[in-house]
Amino acid sequence: MKTGVSVSLIITALSLAPALAANVPEIVSGLSAADKRHNYEGTFVLRKSDKMTTMRVVHGFDQRGVWESMEALNGEARKIVRHNNEVLSIYPNHKLVTISKMGDKPGIHPILPENLDNLRNYYTIEPLGKDRIAGRETSVLDLQPKDKFRYGYRYWLDTDTGVLLKCDLLDENEKIIEQMMYTSFRDHSEVPATAFNIPELDGYARKRLNKKSETPAAIGWRVTDLPPGFMLTQSSDRSEGPNKSLHMMYSDGLASVSVFIESGENSPHYLEGASTMGALNAYGKPVDGVHVTVMGEVPEQTVARIAHSTEPQQ
Repeated sequence: MKTGVSVSLIITALSLAPALAANVPEIVSGLSAADKRHNYEGTFVLRKSDKMTTMRVVHGFDQRGVWESMEALNGEARKIVRHNNEVLSIYPNHKLVTISKMGDKPGIHPILPENLDNLRNYYTIEPLGKDRIAGRETSVLDLQPKDKFRYGYRYWLDTDTGVLLKCDLLDENEKIIEQMMYTSFRDHSEVPATAFNIPELDGYARKRLNKKSETPAAIGWRVTDLPPGFMLTQSSDRSEGPNKSLHMMYSDGLASVSVFIESGENSPHYLEGASTMGALNAYGKPVDGVHVTVMGEVPEQTVARIAHSTEPQQ
């Protein structure tokens, strides 16, 4: 059984996921309200498996819209700058810049879901009182799944600003499998525009990540046995030339799963069966001459169920 997962698929899946994810641009902080009303800066730590990543974040807004900047303080050098719905990810070691659009997402970070009433069908939601994170008072909110198809979440929300200062992703035993937490945080009346300066990019290769969105019928594939509450939220054709590459995303409003359909079924790079990397589970299998890979920060049985019920539309 092959157990490797395509690195490009992992990067793509996590960059598309709306909930807590391993891709750093997804993991900053904040509510949609805080996104439009507050200027702040801070440092947060992301723990995924045994790996720790530290990022400095600056967030601000002005008459031109919303700005965000994130810079890695350890590991590979990288910087991410957002202006409204456009995101530039800069990788100096590779002389590479990727450009993407966020679509309807409120930011490049997870937020406390606005559809809590709908989520009550699939999660038990309870306040857990007060706590302190980065020296600031927070309110703690617990979301525990009612079935085996999703993980639990715990949020620490800054009492003064509503910014998300800590988020835990919890398995079925309430063990932390991924965590984001601010170690320092300051609220500002305004943020200097220089905080969002983009470095000189002469000699950098540029890659635009967004591909054409399609209707499910145009994609030509479907999932027939979704776990309760999961719905199709995005479908796109990422094909280049003769190489088929389709993407479908399913979400319950909090957890999300990506389905990738690629040309061929015998490549040594394709995953067959299950694979786990921290909170990320993946499952791959050949279907009708193509290869299907399903991945997301959900339990293994969720990605396996979706993979086994992904089929061409008749």
